Amino acid sequence: MRDHIQTERLTLRRPRLSDAGIMARRINDPDILLMTATLPMPYFSLTAEFWLMRATANWRRGQSYAYAITGPDDSLMGIVDLFKNAHGDWEIGYWLGKEFWGKGYMQEAARALLIESFHVLDIPYIDAGYFEDNPASGHILEKLGFVAKTETSNLYSVARGKRFTGIELRLARGTAQRWGITTQKQAPI
Repeated sequence: MRDHIQTERLTLRRPRLSDAGIMARRINDPDILLMTATLPMPYFSLTAEFWLMRATANWRRGQSYAYAITGPDDSLMGIVDLFKNAHGDWEIGYWLGKEFWGKGYMQEAARALLIESFHVLDIPYIDAGYFEDNPASGHILEKLGFVAKTETSNLYSVARGKRFTGIELRLARGTAQRWGITTQKQAPI
């Protein structure tokens, strides 16, 4: 996976420890944290530092590829991450600072990561999921070509402090090809 991915309006880059402060400020909102499975609320700078260190280690091990979503000023707007889930399948997850909602940034960032993933990794599909009370995330995933699987999940949310129903989706390599993404595996750049 490349260290930087450029889109029309965004740069996806590997997150840095120096992103911790802005990450904690941008994500520390109940409307964001309650829609995640693993992030606590409140979310402190020290928590962000630990997450960033773990993301770096997981990248080196080939277990996840987290990207900071940035604009022209290189300031972190959110995170989009491709990671191996508990079943060993690749899954995409993301969050975006509230001030950037409604502008198509998340769809643009996720699409770029999906393109990169299908180009570099020899994988038949990528999974995704969202809590049922987060239809906006479901809408993004559907626009990207994800389709609902026949199963739901009952994921524990650290921020909620309880289990909650989740909707499980999948994007097959063939589906990605139909919406214009060349998905032939290529050597890493």
